[in-house]
Amino acid sequence: RGMRFPYTRHHTILLVGEGNFSFARSVAAQLDSGANMIATSYDSREQACEKYPDTDEHVQEFELLGGTVLFGVDGTRLAKQKRLRGKQFSRIVFNFPHVGMGIKDQERNIRANQELLLGFFNSAGPLLTAGRPKAPPKKTDSDDSDDDDNEGGGGPRKKPRRRQRKGRADGPTTGVFVFEGIEAQVVYNADDGAGDGDDELAVEEDPGQIHVTLKSGMPYERWSIRRLARDCGLVSHTTLPFTPSTFPGYEHRRTLGFEEGVSKDANKEICDKRPKLYTFVTDPQEEPSSSTEMDPLNGIRRETPLGPRLNLDEKRKRMLDIFHESQEPFLLKELERIGPKQKGIVAQSVKDVVQSLVDDGLCHCEKVGTSNFFWAFPSEAAVKRQNKKRALEKELAQAQATKEELTESIARAQLGREQTEERANLVEELGGVEATWKEQQAELQKFKECDPAVLNQKRNEAREARDAANRWTDNIFIIQSWVREKFNMDMDDFNKHFGIPADLDSV
Repeated sequence: RGMRFPYTRHHTILLVGEGNFSFARSVAAQLDSGANMIATSYDSREQACEKYPDTDEHVQEFELLGGTVLFGVDGTRLAKQKRLRGKQFSRIVFNFPHVGMGIKDQERNIRANQELLLGFFNSAGPLLTAGRPKAPPKKTDSDDSDDDDNEGGGGPRKKPRRRQRKGRADGPTTGVFVFEGIEAQVVYNADDGAGDGDDELAVEEDPGQIHVTLKSGMPYERWSIRRLARDCGLVSHTTLPFTPSTFPGYEHRRTLGFEEGVSKDANKEICDKRPKLYTFVTDPQEEPSSSTEMDPLNGIRRETPLGPRLNLDEKRKRMLDIFHESQEPFLLKELERIGPKQKGIVAQSVKDVVQSLVDDGLCHCEKVGTSNFFWAFPSEAAVKRQNKKRALEKELAQAQATKEELTESIARAQLGREQTEERANLVEELGGVEATWKEQQAELQKFKECDPAVLNQKRNEAREARDAANRWTDNIFIIQSWVREKFNMDMDDFNKHFGIPADLDSV
């Protein structure tokens, strides 16, 4: 059976990695509005139109429905986009992510796409709206595990040596894998909430969801999408068959564009691969609901509630509090350890939060050796605010003075121009005179070519042009003579080589 249309007009939707924007157009058309939608593309507009010739058509229709389109957006660095900063989305969608680098080595190709998904999950997580999912039904021992988590892709594999995560005796076990500079923890057993065929996500407070569509089979099952999501503080809640027919007008496009002999029309390329829609929500266990701090009166550690899930602005504020309270420089690893404990900031989002502060000039970054140190002092922030306040006050005073001058100028200009019947008649007469003058000027332009002064000017210009042409002709003759005497070259060959006509002569 086909999937249910998963979006409503109440959702705020961010589409990442759009190709020709046919998916964005289809969703907006079914919602009768794109006002709550932002569709982004990694390519520039010129690149997108070159790879997908129908891009402009879909973009125009999507914008007519009220949608917003952003080009040149890196899905692994969403927080760096000024137009996305401070926004929260209830649905973040990435359809068929792929690096599109044409890597022939399958292992390298898998690692590159895992890096892409890790970057996307870490970048998108902080932009999700708050909310908590209902506890998903636990699987029984008889339930089948999803083939996505079988990295071997061909029969049973030997269980790896596991290490239990502290504080989660009944939860998934984790290990560490490293690929091309990225070290990440992975979950060796499938997520409790993962399952195929669920129609919708049951929630108490509708939390933001990340939607990722992928093809089935090799090599996609070896991407281990659920494990990557878990490492980024997300849980897999549902897995549904993705049916393109749910989105009329949607046309899948490859990352590299249409390739003759490889690409297929009518979404056949993805339908043959039995694609799935994976939905993820923030893992409540990954975000602490309280922090511990020392009570100065009795020396006992006590818990301080941190409240609901934080948005980006609140995370930035709390991160600045860490800098201002300590007044010391920190390594990123130190901030990732301190943030969750003291301020309730998810460790996976610390990097993006700090980078956004650096981009806005609220935090400094200095490289010492091979390490980057971050710091921000409260006095510095106060000085910046004072300087900005003084600058704004100065601009306000200048604007006020300009306003007063203009008001006085208007008053002076209106003196003696009081509206009377006589003045109205004169203004009407002036308008008629100006109209007559314009008609006469247009008439004069028709006879301008017969003006003796204009004719004499044209004769002089023609004479100067003729003399200049003759000078060039003489120079060409001199060069021909020099070449003939110096190199004994045939002039027909010379003229043919330099494009000189045989009948060249003085005017």
